[in-house]
Amino acid sequence: MSTHARFLAAAAALAAGLLAVTTGAAGAVPADSGSASPSGPPPMTMPSGSMSPGSGASGSMASTTWKFYGVNTFSGLQTSNGQPVTNPSTPPNVGDYAVATDNDYLGDHTSHSSEISATDHLFCLFTKAPATATCSAQIATSQGMLLADNSVQDFSSQAPTMNFKITGGTGAYQGAKGTVQVTNIANTNNADFVVTWSK
Repeated sequence: MSTHARFLAAAAALAAGLLAVTTGAAGAVPADSGSASPSGPPPMTMPSGSMSPGSGASGSMASTTWKFYGVNTFSGLQTSNGQPVTNPSTPPNVGDYAVATDNDYLGDHTSHSSEISATDHLFCLFTKAPATATCSAQIATSQGMLLADNSVQDFSSQAPTMNFKITGGTGAYQGAKGTVQVTNIANTNNADFVVTWSK
């Protein structure tokens, strides 16, 4: 798989899921093949009290884990001057950047909710050949956003998973820390990902 294609696939989920194909075609809303897990974030319309983790005696929050199936809604690689790169076998150059967005469903690609629980956005700027990029990602729910800033990713490594460090948040997630692990789904722009966070 080319570096460009690997980036696109990897970015699909987080921003987690990006560009196996750079056309930016939206994925169809998946059929309901499971139910939401009680440890997942609220659907975009659910009230905030339903997802807040418990608070310890010291005031720190317990760790929360969400599992998502990210369905790509847009992905694209652009040159440093903003021109779309349309050939998926073209490797990125230093200064090129990629952008991806997803709708996120509780569960994974084999069993997931039919209701969107979150959305995500990923931006990666290629800083070193052959395909090292500095990425920033956001996962948004009805309660706020989790942020993963300044994450260095090597898209030429061919690793089956990518890891991002959560560096903060907004709303209910202000001060959050944690990790996001993204696993690409073969032959798609989609991915499964696990978000573990606390504050």
